[in-house]
Amino acid sequence: MTRNRNKRGLALSLGLIAVSALTLVVSCQFWAKNTTGDTILAKTGSAELTLQQVCKLMPSNLKGADSVQFVQNYVDKWIHNRLMLERAITNIDAESYESIENMVNDYRTALLVYKYQQLYIEQNLDTLVLDSQIADHYEKYGNNFLLDSCAVKVVFVQTLKTSPNTNRIRSLVRNNRPDDFAKLEEYCDKEATEFDAGTNWRYLSDAVRMMPKGSIADPKAIAKNGRFVEAHDSLYNYYFMVKEFRDVNEQAPLVFAKEKIREILLNHRKNDLIRNLEIKIYVDAVNKQRFTNYAN
Repeated sequence: MTRNRNKRGLALSLGLIAVSALTLVVSCQFWAKNTTGDTILAKTGSAELTLQQVCKLMPSNLKGADSVQFVQNYVDKWIHNRLMLERAITNIDAESYESIENMVNDYRTALLVYKYQQLYIEQNLDTLVLDSQIADHYEKYGNNFLLDSCAVKVVFVQTLKTSPNTNRIRSLVRNNRPDDFAKLEEYCDKEATEFDAGTNWRYLSDAVRMMPKGSIADPKAIAKNGRFVEAHDSLYNYYFMVKEFRDVNEQAPLVFAKEKIREILLNHRKNDLIRNLEIKIYVDAVNKQRFTNYAN
């Protein structure tokens, strides 16, 4: 009985030692710091999978048993993939194999060129886009930018319920005469807690949220017809008047198209950079006789 217990204890100890050793081996940080050699984890045919290859792919936050599990799973998947690849290579005809090789080479070339182009753009792109450049583009191509939501210019005033001359403010908000607007601004400077002069475009949904909830039952109808809306709550009076309205699929005001135009102008610059780079490289190669075109 004692001898059996000793055997089980020895087996358990050896098992723990083996697990600890495996954990130590697959700890990429430990291996990288303590040896310049490598360990072969799997092999099929002439292909080998090494510890260093797996270490480069292992997430940095994996430790201990999790890193062991990652290595075991990766090795198992690698073996299955390699076996399938070897079977595929031996069963695909030469013409198909050559076609695939050409596609792989073309894709590799495209990736390398694209990576270099992006690096060149990062180093040379002027990202400063002036408002005047955006305005010029909008003036030429503004009808290409359409609204996906209704937009309005709204005169909005919020005053305390104790503010005087409510009839006066109501009249000034509803009128469009310049002298009335000057009087409205003068009044709001003194009495308004919130004031929008109606000079800026905003989405209708945002404008409606300035009013008490439920005070505008049909926002689009109110906006299209330029109706005046007045509302009150326990603290404030609200006055709301739509001055301009643009519906969905109508030309977007500049403020809504500005970021899209900026992206377009930057894309134009990127394309110009790449075209100029290609020309520069080609001219340099011609001058240095770095290629021969036998087709010409």
